[in-house]
Amino acid sequence: MLLLASASLPAEVLRLAGNIWPPYTDKSLPGEGLSVELIRTALERGGYRVEYIEVPWERALFGLRNGSYDMVNGWPTLKRVDYTLSSRPFLVNRMRWVQRRGSDFRYDGLDSLIGHPIALSRGYMYSDELDDNARLQKGYAASFVQAAAMVLAGRVDLTLEDERTVLFHLERELGHERDELSFVPGEFRRAGLSLVVRSDHPQATDIVATFEREIAAMLEDGSYAAIFRRHAMPAPDALPQY
Repeated sequence: MLLLASASLPAEVLRLAGNIWPPYTDKSLPGEGLSVELIRTALERGGYRVEYIEVPWERALFGLRNGSYDMVNGWPTLKRVDYTLSSRPFLVNRMRWVQRRGSDFRYDGLDSLIGHPIALSRGYMYSDELDDNARLQKGYAASFVQAAAMVLAGRVDLTLEDERTVLFHLERELGHERDELSFVPGEFRRAGLSLVVRSDHPQATDIVATFEREIAAMLEDGSYAAIFRRHAMPAPDALPQY
């Protein structure tokens, strides 16, 4: 009787918060985005249910801290270690600078940005070193599309975003301007994207362990690669090691 009663209990619903960040988190996309589909699939295989809630990024982080939301997907940062647990990365973001086509900027460390106004998306934590560097001339935009418009208008020289996100927008909202923008050669950094769970959740440790176990199993059984293919992206052969 106890086994039957426990089997009939509904799976716990975990609230995953995120902003509009295609192709990763976006309610208008299949599966509500690549990250949402990977996270939901892994955790539902482990007995949880996942509800995706779309809010501005700063509100997502505030809600994670105060308990309104249970999870986000994010990059490692020292600024969240006191109230979150993070999984091992489940994909890699290649962060690249974007400039007006014809500009000859070459990125060679943070010092090379001095004298070049840059636009960053508000609330993002690209790296602790970049966020905390007071020598740089930084402006902030609500999204990459807005930051790209600042580059096109000559208000800033550069903006920074994940390569897949840039390519997504160049195929859509920025399609008319795609020939006026170009990537700076090389990259700013590669960042492992993790599931980030509020540490005061009663099942925080189990959520992270379940997610890591099921993502690894999905890589083995092909369902990880299948999700990438559904989003028209090549799948990595292995999980990132960070």
